[in-house]
Amino acid sequence: MDRAQRLIAYADGELTGAERTAFEAEMAADPALVAEVDLQQRLRSRIADAYAPVLDEPVPAALVAAASVANDRGRRRFGAPQWAAMAACLVAGVLVGRAALPNQGPLAARDGVLVVRGDLANALTTQLAAESGPVKLGVSFRSGDGRYCRTFQSAPDRLAGVACREADRWVARTTTAWAPAAGPDYRTAGSETPPAVLAAVDSMIAGEPLDAAAERAARARAWRP
Repeated sequence: MDRAQRLIAYADGELTGAERTAFEAEMAADPALVAEVDLQQRLRSRIADAYAPVLDEPVPAALVAAASVANDRGRRRFGAPQWAAMAACLVAGVLVGRAALPNQGPLAARDGVLVVRGDLANALTTQLAAESGPVKLGVSFRSGDGRYCRTFQSAPDRLAGVACREADRWVARTTTAWAPAAGPDYRTAGSETPPAVLAAVDSMIAGEPLDAAAERAARARAWRP
């Protein structure tokens, strides 16, 4: 694993034994690395807090079956370049589909970007991460270019991603197909944030994720910097 992969693995608690010891020795000699690890852990904690109300829900049988199939195929960890390429492909695929159907769905191709519309746009504008609904908002943060961005999972649209506020609209920066567990009793928050979305946040975030007070303040300003 390269340094970025080891950083993510350490933040996830997946490094053990000699690998963990060696990485902690690197941290002891590199304050910048310590700050990166701290940011990763804060981000994961923020997302975990957003889903806290449903952490004790039983795992749906369909999700268990899907996870078993995935585990049988073996686990592979991608580095940042691979995730970025994957995210770009996902956005491109959605862009082509929405260009063919410009008046349908939660995304519309406008001026070379994917503009979020309808109920998804309304949720991004008005809903706090702690609030429940068909659209689940995860983490809100400032991007490197100073914009407010938010992660989302939309059960009605079967879509997850990251959208950023640009002028008076939300623009999808990363999207991926997503669906909650099958069955009449599912809740949107019961599924984890897709890895591609987490990777996108990791590559975009500047500083720390917004806490509840900062999120409310940003909403009061209509998500303007």
